[in-house]
Amino acid sequence: MVFGAEMHQYILRDWFLSGRIEQTLEKIRNIWCYQIEENNNKKLIYGRGSPEMDFRPVISNYTTKKNFEGTLPTSIFQKDNIVEVFGKNPDIDSTALMISTTSWILAKLLDKSNGNKIHQASFHSYHPLSSGTHRFLSTKNVIDFVIPKMNKAVEYLIKRDIDNDYLLEQDHNEDWMDSVMRRGKIVYSNATLFSKLLRELAKNNHNNEQENYSPTINRIEKIAVKTSEAIEEKLWSSEDGCYIDMQQEEVHIGGPYRTLTQDVILYLIANIGRIIKKQKISTPETNIDTINGASSDLCGRAISTLNAIKKRIWKKAKWPLVTEVELKKTGPWILKPYQYHNYTFWPWITALEILARNKFNQVKECNLLFSNLALENDDRYKYAFYEWINPITDKGKGAYPFRTGISSIRIALFDILEANN
Repeated sequence: MVFGAEMHQYILRDWFLSGRIEQTLEKIRNIWCYQIEENNNKKLIYGRGSPEMDFRPVISNYTTKKNFEGTLPTSIFQKDNIVEVFGKNPDIDSTALMISTTSWILAKLLDKSNGNKIHQASFHSYHPLSSGTHRFLSTKNVIDFVIPKMNKAVEYLIKRDIDNDYLLEQDHNEDWMDSVMRRGKIVYSNATLFSKLLRELAKNNHNNEQENYSPTINRIEKIAVKTSEAIEEKLWSSEDGCYIDMQQEEVHIGGPYRTLTQDVILYLIANIGRIIKKQKISTPETNIDTINGASSDLCGRAISTLNAIKKRIWKKAKWPLVTEVELKKTGPWILKPYQYHNYTFWPWITALEILARNKFNQVKECNLLFSNLALENDDRYKYAFYEWINPITDKGKGAYPFRTGISSIRIALFDILEANN
């Protein structure tokens, strides 16, 4: 079995929301088993996506494993006990998004105010082993296993802040768009949070003096706040009216330099708590001027970003594309326009755009985006099962069925249904 850690997190959320608690816990534990450690027996290869390494994969040595320690790989080849880091360094998003997903799921399981069936199932679940016996797998078992690993992962991510400005820097092809060659401070890669889980742990262990999570909670929450402040200061563009990646113009080869990408919406989703707390939304209008006329606050910036995406990225009045323009250069795969990550429509990230727009009551826009995925009379519902769509031919391409896309759409639907209940 081969899977990518950064994409698998949406499947895990979908499984959890669908009530597949045992499978979710098992897969979370399984993925964290493949965390890179200097002394494990897994074969590690890296560099296939790096122009600095001539796009040639290299087998890691002890020093490389030590430098990468704490991260999750780009891809996991379970059968051969091989893990791959696609770029020159581990992807920020493979590690950060798995921290976020693990935290979100386990915090919900620990939150006794949730109820009930989910909480009870998590503490009384088991599954058969090949021997015919049964093994108990509880939320506590998984927490005990993953918390030290997530702490190691956070330590690694902190080291990726090279200039100490609370923003993580990445090299070429070290995120989910693995041929676009983005390099610098990327909005998408900087969105994650870990402290929610630790708070739930603190509540559940308040009588146990040996498990005091307060120092870790305070440290992580400080980092999260500082990161959000840094994004607001450095990755918000008044000129563009949206959040935009900050790349080094003289070395950026994917081009052009100030390209808006659809995945900036992940920051809006990750930061929704702070946005809503800062300013309650009381209108369904999408015009930024209706929000107290304030373009400088978090809510105003979020809506301005959504408006910029609609204006600059939506093509043919229906297709939101992952990049706003055709890319000048890609690698290691030379991509023509309307191919893979070059100016194409991706259902999974569009589902996240729907989720973000739903948070800001943009019902009209949500309906328009869903119509691209769910019109039964022209077989458009099949688009949900494709990795990506060519917006010129309207043909589905890439992996099929692409489970990340299906799961992301289901997550958006769950969110809309929950908001309307």
